[in-house]
Amino acid sequence: MSPVVERLVELRRHLDHLRELRPRVTGAAALREDLSLHNDVLFSLLTVCQLVIDIAGELSARRGLRFEDYTAAVANLSVVAEIPPEVVSELLPLPGFRNVLIHEYVALDLERVVDALGRLDTIARFAAAVRDIEAGGAA
Repeated sequence: MSPVVERLVELRRHLDHLRELRPRVTGAAALREDLSLHNDVLFSLLTVCQLVIDIAGELSARRGLRFEDYTAAVANLSVVAEIPPEVVSELLPLPGFRNVLIHEYVALDLERVVDALGRLDTIARFAAAVRDIEAGGAA
């Protein structure tokens, strides 16, 4: 199994888990009041972000595209014809959100977390496009 396929499997696990948790996240207050829910959601969101970044980096490397940082790796997805431009556009803030999750967890705006849970379909569309690339053997 290729590294991209392994990451896709893990991405699907975390997307499914976040979808299961979503009904319990009725707003930022739910995350403030339930530490287990808070930690569960934040860890899975962080993992999703990192997996998308890792896949973007791998797809960039396969195409000989350089990237100096995570944002550039995600931006390189714009040359991958199988990934719709609107998906790439919606993924561009993801590296910044990942950094906020890691470095600003004490002052984290939990409304941003709630908002992120409403954007999981973009990640699913990305994963489906990458799955199709991998199934077709495209670089």
